[in-house]
Formats: sequence, C-alpha cells, structure tokens
Amino acid sequence: MGRRLTYQASMIVLAASLVSVAESSRAQEELGKNKTTASKTTAPVELEPIVNTATRAPRPVSAIPGSVVVIDREQIEQQLSISSDPADILSKFVPGYSSSNQTVSGSAESFRGRGVQVLVDGVSRNTPLRNVSRIISLIDLNQVERIEVVNGASSIYGNGATGGVINFITKKSTDGKPSLGFSTGLRAFTADVKDSLAPEASIRLSGDNSLFDYLAVVSGEMTRDTFDGDGDRLPDDPLIGQGAFANGDSYNGLVKVGRDFDSKRIELTAELTRFDQRPEFYSDYSTDPVSVDFADPYNAKSIYEDSNYQALKFDDTEFALGNLSIQAFRNDIEKRFADARISVANPAVYINPDEGQTTLTADQLGLRTTVDTKLDSIYDSLSLTWGFDFTHDETSQHFQDGVEAIAPMEQDSYAGFVQAEIAPMDWLQLRGGIRYERFKLELEDFTRPSYSFLVAPGVAVPLPAVDVTGGTATYSETVFNIGAVVYLSDEVEVFGAFSQGYSLPDVGGFTRRAGLGAVGPVDFSDIAPEAQLVDNYEVGMRGEWERVRGSLSAYISESDLGTTFDVSTNQVSQQKERVYGLEAIAEADITEQLVFGGVFSWSEGKRDTDDDGDLDSYLPNNRIGPPLRLTGYVNYETDFDLNLRLEGVYTGSRDRNDGVQQVKIDNALTFNLAADYPLLDGTLSLGVENILDVEYENPTASASRNRPVNGFGRVVSMRYSRTF
Repeated sequence: MGRRLTYQASMIVLAASLVSVAESSRAQEELGKNKTTASKTTAPVELEPIVNTATRAPRPVSAIPGSVVVIDREQIEQQLSISSDPADILSKFVPGYSSSNQTVSGSAESFRGRGVQVLVDGVSRNTPLRNVSRIISLIDLNQVERIEVVNGASSIYGNGATGGVINFITKKSTDGKPSLGFSTGLRAFTADVKDSLAPEASIRLSGDNSLFDYLAVVSGEMTRDTFDGDGDRLPDDPLIGQGAFANGDSYNGLVKVGRDFDSKRIELTAELTRFDQRPEFYSDYSTDPVSVDFADPYNAKSIYEDSNYQALKFDDTEFALGNLSIQAFRNDIEKRFADARISVANPAVYINPDEGQTTLTADQLGLRTTVDTKLDSIYDSLSLTWGFDFTHDETSQHFQDGVEAIAPMEQDSYAGFVQAEIAPMDWLQLRGGIRYERFKLELEDFTRPSYSFLVAPGVAVPLPAVDVTGGTATYSETVFNIGAVVYLSDEVEVFGAFSQGYSLPDVGGFTRRAGLGAVGPVDFSDIAPEAQLVDNYEVGMRGEWERVRGSLSAYISESDLGTTFDVSTNQVSQQKERVYGLEAIAEADITEQLVFGGVFSWSEGKRDTDDDGDLDSYLPNNRIGPPLRLTGYVNYETDFDLNLRLEGVYTGSRDRNDGVQQVKIDNALTFNLAADYPLLDGTLSLGVENILDVEYENPTASASRNRPVNGFGRVVSMRYSRTF
C-alpha cells in the first residue's frame, strides 16, 4: 500500500487530465449552423449545446447526423436531490439506456441492448479485456459539469461503443478570485429511518492566479441498510458478487491544474475513487424476490474499489494544421468483488470456498491525438478531424489466495482515424469517416482452477482444473461512418446515418470458463472469441420552436458476432443478432413557469441460436430488458422561487423465450419529486424517490441473473449547497 501511495503522489505531480479547451471566438465563427433559441424567460439568447463527444472536436448538436443528448449542470443538480447515482440520471434522460439496477454495478445495464463506452473527459473507463461493469455508479456527480451522450454504435473513441458513448465532462476552474463551494445532505428510507440514514458531503475550491488556474473537489458518502416498498430489507449483494450501495463508504477526489499560454493550454488532472462496502449477510437467491439470509452472516472481505486516474492534456488553437489536442493518460484500476456462495443462481464457485472472492487489476496507459483542420482554401465548408491513438493494457484477476482466475493479459492497440465534413449547400451537412485499429494481445499460460458445480439442489460435483495454453494474437478492425443532416427550416432538421462500432470480446470471461467439463489442456486459439463488429442504421429528426422542442429516431443495430452471457448455462456465446427500436424526447413550455416533457424508448432484439442464419430467438433479459420505457415530468417554477419537478417512470414487462429459457419481468411504475428553494445565499433541496412507496421488481437487477430483485422503497433526501 505504501508503494501505491508513493507512486500515486508522484503521478499527481507529473500527470493528469483536462476538460476540453474553451472554444475560441474564431472556432465559434467557423462552426456554422449555430442556431439560437429563446430561453424560457425570452430575454437572453443562448447558443445551442456544443459537443465534443460525437466528433472529438467542438460541433453544434444540429450538425451531428445522429441522436445526441446533453445533460447540463442544472439538470444534474436537480437530480442530485433525488439520487446521487449517475445511472439513475442516464435512465431518465437518455432513451435507449436501460433502467438503473440500483447497485454499484452496471450489470445488465445496456445501451440500445449493447455495450457502452464510458468516458471521463474523453478517456475511457472501460476494462475491455475483462468486462466488469462497476464504472458509472462510482463517478462523482459533484465533479461533473455536463454529460454528453451519443446514441448508437460509434468508433470515434475506439473499442467498446457498440451501443453508445457516455462522456462525463468534469468542471473547469473559475476565472478570477478563488471560489469555495460545498454541499451536504442526508438520505433515508422511510421504512426505517434509523438504520438507513446516510450522510454525504462535498467541497469544491477553484480559482486562478498569475501562474495557473486550479480546481479541487472532494466528496464522501456513507450508506447503511436499504429497503423495498414493503419495508423489507434489501440484500447487500443482490446480483451475485457485484455488490450494492448498502453499508458502504465512498470517497472521490479530483485535482485539476492548468495554465494558458496565448493560444496554448496545458492541464494536469488527478482523480481517485475509493469504495468500501461491508455486507452484513449473504443473499438467498432461492426466494422470490431475492432476500437477505439473516441466518448466514457475511464473513469475507469487503467489496472494494481503489482506482486512480491521471492525465495530461495540451491544446493549441493556432497549430499550423488547425486546432491540436494531445492527451496522455494512465488508469490504475483495482476492483474487489463480493464473496458469493454456491446457489441456483450461481452454480459454479471456486473449489476453495474460503478464498472465493476475486480482485481485478488493470493498468492502462494511453495517448490520444486530435487535429481539427479547416480546409477553406479547397472548399469553403470542408474540414477534417484526424488523429492517432495508442493504448497499452495489462489486466489480471485473481482469487484471495493468489490463484489466477483468468489468464493474465497484455494488449497494445494502435489506431488512426479521419472524419470529414462538408456543407455543399446551405440546407445540407455531410459527414463521414474511417478508423483503423490494430491490436496485439498476449496471454500467459495459466491453469483454470477447479470449481464446484451445482448439478441439482444440494448436489455439487467438482470440475477439475484445466491447463490453458496462452499465446499471441494479432487482429484489426476497420470501421466506417457516413451521415447527413438536412435543414428543412430554421426549426427542423432531419438526419440519417450509418455507423459502425466494435467491441473486443471479454477475453478474461472466456478464459475463466475455459474447458468447463474438459479433462485435458485447452489451447486459447481453440476458445478465443472474435471481436464484435456492429452496423448501426438510424434516421430521425429534431425540432425546436419557440415553446416546443423534441426529437424522434428509429434504428436497427446488427452484428454477426454478438456476445451474450447465458445465465442458465454460465457460458458466454457469440451469435448473429439484431436490435431495433424507436426513441423520442419532447418538451413543451406551457407557460414561462410550467414545462411538460417526456422521454420514450422501445427496443427489442433477436439472435440466431443454432447458427442457421435465421434469428430464431429473442435476446436474453440481461441484454434487452422490458422493451418499453417512459419518463414523464412536470417542471414548475413558482412565483416565490420554489422550483418543483414531479416525474413518473414506467417500465413495461417482458416475457420472451431467449432460446434457453423464458423468464418474465414484471412492469413497474414509480413517481419521484424534486424541489429546491434559495436559502441563506445557497440552495435547499428536497427529493423523494418512489413517493408512493410501492413494492416493485427492479427490471434491470432482475434481468442480471433472471432472479427477481425488488427496487428501492421510498427514499427522502435533503441537501443544502452554497458557493462563496
């Protein structure tokens, strides 16, 4: 631990990360198509959102040939009154993103039925060689200025975005004198306030001087027991080894230091994430719903996260070839999972039950280079965004006695990309691009350890250890995208696009299950999965009038080698598959004080389970949850400065045969309330989640292992924030 802390301290001095450089006035003039819209007060005029995530260079949303969602700081603050979990916010604002499973894990949370690439300031947080999903819910929203979301397959940031990209953009330092801000709050379940009372706090300091500008954010949260709508205590580990929020502590810290040199800027960032959950009891997966096994106290190590992220970014808006951005980063990731007993939902466990927990470590180094080049001398509106990426990844996972759970791996990836855009006519914007990426993967020889396998209730048989021969594999992907935006009027645009994304297979997951039932050695070349290439087709429209705004889109997402974890067989498989859906966002200003809005999504997916070319079965619940999701809301600003938001969240049911089994997930409807009021030069906020305290089945948590898991009962939150 001492070595780790010393190294972390040195890395804070030497490296870190940066939010995108503030756009210069020249860049704003060249962007074009920047439509203006009246604010709700009809007095000031504001530019439409500028996004980097869809293109790696600043562009207005109206120029993007695809679905884009921007969640701003005001919306984040409002949702913090109800929940501090980023997955909750995404599920309400982003059509296509599944409901939150209300745990620390993202298990079964999908984006348009596929994987999602999670970025913080443009740097990936994914662990592609061992696809564990404990990412989004550990991001501290106190650090975040806005969230940019690109729906649909994308490769602009490389591997992982088969369903979409979510980029959390952290706050910038403030100009001028130092600024100090803080927030503090309490949350509790009304079923048992005493045993669920959970405090949280955050402090932010920012400013600049003659040498540099700076930002520091430190946050902490402690949680206790959680309860469902019937007042029953929820399990501390409902998703088999993934953990939850109950009885845990989380701490996040962000330090950002930067300096401007005329047209240039350099910025360093260091971030740490700590999470420590101490379950009190094991879970009983044989009950409906999954429950706390009060007769079986949890006696293993805690569920733990000790991850650190550092980056250094350099920007030059007057580089000879255009706007230049260079970003170097390091991710040092350590995740320990819960101890999980053998059960009907978890049939295979390590043969040594006292050491059955695993810890994942990943050390990632990378470099991203982006150049935004204007080619006005060739054609007035022609521009190229191009660059090069490199990533080195070392990943391993081991049991607590040191035995490897997966084959230790190293991978280098090298990529180049170019995106071109042109507006041949005032009413038409065209965009297209290509990315080539080459991977070199090295796997060490390892022995897949022996497991106990449950063949019938109370009957387990040993599965012998199997030697797995490693080796070196080299593979590459070339992906394309092309799209167009047609401006029908100043208020309406339509778009259509074809885009490709790719995802490296969960190589670690395959090696962990290598040779189940085999008696001899296994060569990795015989079990190696192939990379998943996804073709995404989308058409849609956006409109913004004086009092009404909205978007509508339809998509089809296809792949010959989708990757699916079958719960009943404990196996990962790859088959041809197709996902399709409809999405819509609408909002209307009824008056200057009253706003109605809604977010709608419907999706479904099928796969080919017998490799005959026909899509004969539906995708399992952990890929496609209930197809229908709808969030409706009302925002009301009173005459006495009280702001209110009432929202209803509905998820439909699903009862499909996935080719292996058919498990029904029930529908659910909950209502939430957020309120804020200015007080003592700050803001007092009140939130109520699940106002009616209904007992319901969490659709995403239940889909993770096809075991019914209840959702949260009524949670009341109070929060106060102020900036000096």
